[in-house]
Amino acid sequence: MKNMCLYFQIHHPFHLRTFRFFDVGESKSWYDDWRNEREIQEAVTNYYLPTNNFFLKLIHQTKGEFKLSYHISGTSLEQFLMYTPKMLNSFRQLADTGQVEFTGGTASHSIVSLAGKTNEFKRQINLNREQTEYYFGLEPQVFANTDLLYTNQIGELVAESGYKTLITNGAKKILEWRSPNFLYSGKDNNGIKILFRNESISNEFTSLLYSPGNLERPEQMERLFAILNTIRSDEPTMNIYLNYNVMGGIELDVKHRFFRLFVSKIIKDQTFKFSLPSQTAEQFGAIAEIGSEEPVCWVEHFHSSPGNELQKEALRQLLKLEKRVLGSTDFNLKTDWRYLQTSDHFHLMDENHPDYLEQSLSQGIYKTRYDAFINFMNILEDFRQRLKADRNRYKRRKVHHESDTSWVNR
Repeated sequence: MKNMCLYFQIHHPFHLRTFRFFDVGESKSWYDDWRNEREIQEAVTNYYLPTNNFFLKLIHQTKGEFKLSYHISGTSLEQFLMYTPKMLNSFRQLADTGQVEFTGGTASHSIVSLAGKTNEFKRQINLNREQTEYYFGLEPQVFANTDLLYTNQIGELVAESGYKTLITNGAKKILEWRSPNFLYSGKDNNGIKILFRNESISNEFTSLLYSPGNLERPEQMERLFAILNTIRSDEPTMNIYLNYNVMGGIELDVKHRFFRLFVSKIIKDQTFKFSLPSQTAEQFGAIAEIGSEEPVCWVEHFHSSPGNELQKEALRQLLKLEKRVLGSTDFNLKTDWRYLQTSDHFHLMDENHPDYLEQSLSQGIYKTRYDAFINFMNILEDFRQRLKADRNRYKRRKVHHESDTSWVNR
C-alpha cells in the first residue's frame, strides 16, 4: 500500500495596527490586540476545536488507522496560550493518541532563512522545537519551514539543526519532470530527506472543501478518487498539505461527513494507508538528489526572487538590528524582534496580496503595498528608539554598579 500523509497548517501572526510617523517614540503598542484576539477566538470556535474533536473521534473509531500531522506556527501557539489555552489541551489530547505528530518550524513563522542569518534561523528552529515538546510532549521529527520555503542552503541549515527530514512544496521549478510522490535527498546537506507536497491533489482537496455546497454529490468523491488512482503503483507516498481552516466554517458538518466518508473509503480500498511523515521517511529511502538555489515555496506571488524591493529593504533594515537585539537583556524586545520577522508583514508588501484585490473582504488596514511598507518602517524606527533607550539604561546601570563597588579596588 502507498502511504498517504495528511498535514494541516495553522498560522496566525501578531497583526500590526496602524502606526503613524508621529506615533514613533510615544510608547504606543504596535499590535492590533483586538483583531488578534477576535481572529483566534473565531478560528478556535468555528474551525479548530470542532475539527479537533471530530478527528479525535475518527482516530478512535478507526482504531488508529487514521493518522495526521499538524504544522502550528510559533505565533499561533503563543496566541492560543494567551487567548484560548483550551486549544492547546485539545491538541495535547490528539498527541496522546500516538496517531498525530507535529512538524517543526520557526518560532515566529519567520522568513529569516532567506536572509543568510544562519544563527538566527537556527535559534528560531530550536525555540520552536522546545515549544512543541513543551506543549505536546512530542519532539518534532520533520521540519516544515515558513511557507514551505526551501533552498539548498536552507536544507543544509535544517540538517545542521538536527532534522533528518523536511517537507517543501512540490513546485514544478524544482521537480521539473519528477514525481512529488517519492522521497528525495538534498544536495550537499548531510543527506537530509525531502518530502514534497503534492500540489495538484492538495489544491483539489482545498477546492472541494471550500465549496461545501457540492460535497454531498457522489460525483465529487468519485472525482477525487479518480485523481488518486492516477498515481502509479511504484510511487510510495503522497503528501497532502492543507490550511486547517478548510475543515471548518460554513457547513462544517457537511465537510466532516465528506471527510469521514473519504477516510472510510481509503481504509476499505487498501490502495493507500494513512501514515505519519516520520514513519514514511523511516520506511522509504531517497531515490535521487534534488535541489534548488532559487527559493521554492507554497505561497503564490512571493519569494520569487526572493521578494520585491520593498520586501528586501524592510527585511534588510530589520535584520541589521540583530547584534543590538542580542546584546539587549530585555526579553520583550527580543520577542518583538521575532514577531517582526513573521512572513505576513512582508506578504503585505506585495501588490498581488489578496487584501489588494478588487472587492476583497479583508479586514486589513492597508490599501496598497506601500502602506504596508511605510507602517512597518514606522514601527521599525520606534523599535530602534526602544533599543537605544534600553542600551542607555544598561550603561547607566553599569556606571552605577561600578561606582558602588569602586571601593573594593582602593
